[in-house]
Amino acid sequence: MDDYEYDPNVADEPLDTAAQAVSSWLKDEVVVPRKKDGWQTSFCMCVQNSNIASWYQYASSMYVVDTCSHEDGFVLRTGHMQDRHVQPLQGMMACDTLKVVSYCLSHEAPEALPMWKPLCDHAHYTIPSCDVACNSAVRVAGSLGALALGRSTSASLASGN
Repeated sequence: MDDYEYDPNVADEPLDTAAQAVSSWLKDEVVVPRKKDGWQTSFCMCVQNSNIASWYQYASSMYVVDTCSHEDGFVLRTGHMQDRHVQPLQGMMACDTLKVVSYCLSHEAPEALPMWKPLCDHAHYTIPSCDVACNSAVRVAGSLGALALGRSTSASLASGN
């Protein structure tokens, strides 16, 4: 996908391409370089328990996720997001869907993020104002410690110590 070049003569729906890739990983048709620990079930639970933008409120991601399982793969209802170029709500839904997959992969199968990033990037560029960071949903070790350290340093400076 790194050498992707847009061709207007070729019908391409990048959200479908991304979903098909995730599906192949879930069904072990394409191997994710990770130990076989059942990550697929945890990934699907994460997706199923996530929320995305919806009419007047956040709603379950299952509005756009038709299927998510190790046996049946990953199927998105991309028809619900086909007008994302002109319908802001559909754009938000599509962007949130990319965020959900990025987040869930980063927590349940971070080894898949290098495989996911080019697909996510390709879809991301079809969504106006989408702020997804396809590879930065990875947990950062020590981030809370740095925050606590920053607070204690600020408190020390304020007290003159």
